[in-house]
Amino acid sequence: MDNAIWVVLFYVMKKIIIACYLLLLSVTVSAQKVDVKKLESTLQKAISSAYLPSVRMWGYDTAARQQMSAQFSGVVVSAGGYILTAAHVTIPGKTYKVMFADGREAIAMALGKIELATDRAIPDVALMQIITPGKWPYAPMATSSAIKVNEPCLSIAYPETLNQPKPTIRFGRITVVKNDRGFIQSTCKMEPGDSGGPLFDYLGRVIGIHSAINTDEDTNYEIPVDLYHKYWQALQKQQIYTTMPADSQAIAKDEIKDILTIPGLANMQVTATDLTKKLKLEQYLVNIISVVDTPDTRIYGTLVNVNNGVYIISKSSMVGDKPVAMLNGKAIPVKVIARDRQNDVVLLQINGTTPKGLKLPTTDANPPAIGRILVTPLQNKQGMVSISGSTDITLPRFWSLGYLGAAVGYNGATPELTFVQPNSPAAKSDLQVEDQVLMINNTEIKKNEDFGPVMQQYWPGDTLNFKILRKGQQYNKTVVLGKKQPGMAKHPAEMFKGGKSGRRDGFSQVFTHDAALLPEQCGSPVFDAQGNFAGINIARFSRTTTLALPVKIIQDFLARAIPVK
Repeated sequence: MDNAIWVVLFYVMKKIIIACYLLLLSVTVSAQKVDVKKLESTLQKAISSAYLPSVRMWGYDTAARQQMSAQFSGVVVSAGGYILTAAHVTIPGKTYKVMFADGREAIAMALGKIELATDRAIPDVALMQIITPGKWPYAPMATSSAIKVNEPCLSIAYPETLNQPKPTIRFGRITVVKNDRGFIQSTCKMEPGDSGGPLFDYLGRVIGIHSAINTDEDTNYEIPVDLYHKYWQALQKQQIYTTMPADSQAIAKDEIKDILTIPGLANMQVTATDLTKKLKLEQYLVNIISVVDTPDTRIYGTLVNVNNGVYIISKSSMVGDKPVAMLNGKAIPVKVIARDRQNDVVLLQINGTTPKGLKLPTTDANPPAIGRILVTPLQNKQGMVSISGSTDITLPRFWSLGYLGAAVGYNGATPELTFVQPNSPAAKSDLQVEDQVLMINNTEIKKNEDFGPVMQQYWPGDTLNFKILRKGQQYNKTVVLGKKQPGMAKHPAEMFKGGKSGRRDGFSQVFTHDAALLPEQCGSPVFDAQGNFAGINIARFSRTTTLALPVKIIQDFLARAIPVK
């Protein structure tokens, strides 16, 4: 046969093989898509019964009425008020305050716990009981021996960084039924404060208790609930077991015959991309480049249509004064026309182009209800699926306070500086220990208690004029406040990819979801699974939490920034 014919046949066969491979790949990808509507309905039913039994706790001195330890989590599992939690947060015989999401409070007594002498981190089992009279909501216990890989699961617990009276919800899947240390592994994100909190199955039954994490956000270790079943009688005693108790019981078989598993949960990127494309969400996403901390600071923005004009909303602290927007592969200069420091949003005007913008609802929109599936569009028609974890969160300013690096003691007769941090803004402006603060920006400081509230009004970058008295002589000192700097990360919860947003608190109203966004992916819109606009991602707050501004905050900002025509 002629060599030319062989060449033609070779290329024809190659194209057929590639086409078959792509067809097979598309079928495989299609099979991995998750039925989001069905999943969301299933999870919301579970949350409705599992939410209230999930409790916040801390060590409590009942005589002094004083908190005695950091907060942690737990779950009430019986009408008798028994609480499952982790051994590493409890001491048998001590009392603890129990706080429910509906505002009720009770006192519990720590009973037994198991932490092996050879390795105190395992099995991390502990039991408590509410001793305050009352009727308390409780969740049923499943059997952890019946769980399956790719089974959907939920965390309902109280991360310490948020410090909220209501829990946040995180969604994930079972990745390992029992690892070499005896723990369940799941992708439900945890952080300090969640310890002792419940891992629920998709029916709202307890299958595990939060114990530990790894640096990888999808690696979270759960205590199997079967250990509580097995050692229930032994755990009634206020005792620390350093070996496995001899007193044990048989574990009843789980009555659920067909455990729901969803292979598509192993790669939710497929579902996220599918939703992003189907709902055409990427058209509202834009990349902004400006000079902030670096000459090439990047942040996402959201295209919005207001009064038939197209604008960009983004995260103000990540947008400099001369930004450009990347539209259709071109760098387009955009103009800053309004900033809202309180909510960290900026409004940009586009010149010379008319991309399609998102039309906001004409009526006030509520934040998405907890347990709703959300999707955040990313570049290249990608997306990220998450679950709404809580609504109407208020976060006071801490990290977003202007950093002075000096403090006033509260025991002295006059407001004198008792501490000045070396190389801080205060030190660089020649503020010294024993300087008496007379005035800050024309506000008189009459007593020690005045200093803190005045300083809390200011932000990083603000310029303050201090009038001080030093050795009988008055001086004026000008200080430019800096940013608070976090300490060196030592805990795995601080070592996640991308880290936290620089500005991540001081918000009057946000809602949470569990998308693992990078800080530079904030400013992006977030939608529900039906394509309804839910808000704008404003900060990666922690390992477990991304914060989003709800639609109402965006509506109010636009109403102030753009006059109605």
